[in-house]
Amino acid sequence: MTTRHVFKHMPFNSSELHALAWDVEDYPKFINFISAIRLLKSEETFMHAEVRVKYKMLRESFVTEVRRGPEKNEISVLLTKGPLRNLENHWQFHPLSDGSTLVEFWVKFSFAIPLLGKLFQSKQERAEQLILQSFECRAKQCCSAVVSNMDNSIIAKEIQQLHASSKHA
Repeated sequence: MTTRHVFKHMPFNSSELHALAWDVEDYPKFINFISAIRLLKSEETFMHAEVRVKYKMLRESFVTEVRRGPEKNEISVLLTKGPLRNLENHWQFHPLSDGSTLVEFWVKFSFAIPLLGKLFQSKQERAEQLILQSFECRAKQCCSAVVSNMDNSIIAKEIQQLHASSKHA
């Protein structure tokens, strides 16, 4: 199983970013390879969503179970049906003392068809970068940017401590 773990500092409030990530129906508007999302079941902290993806000639869909913990600013996703053998991903939005956020994202997956896994492995890092870049661009449109007068070294130290203490690292 492949595991990837990335961090991204964003100048937005953690609660707003959490809400943006929870709004999965909006993803096709700003993540190019997600062509559609259909909610099969939706509650305050739980949903089942069918996700349709497209990449060049490849078209596929899968169903995920999505849970959120608003008090911890986290969202977890598990595959329930689809072409992958396994899929888990997790968003954690760590608030920093200047009001900005360290976004932590990790994903674990394995393909049922090994050849697809080999093909995707070479594109995986780029896909993660595109997701986070798209997410940040959408945040610039939907969220209020934090203006900080704090010393950057304090924020850098907080980020370093969060990296070190991550349970997914």
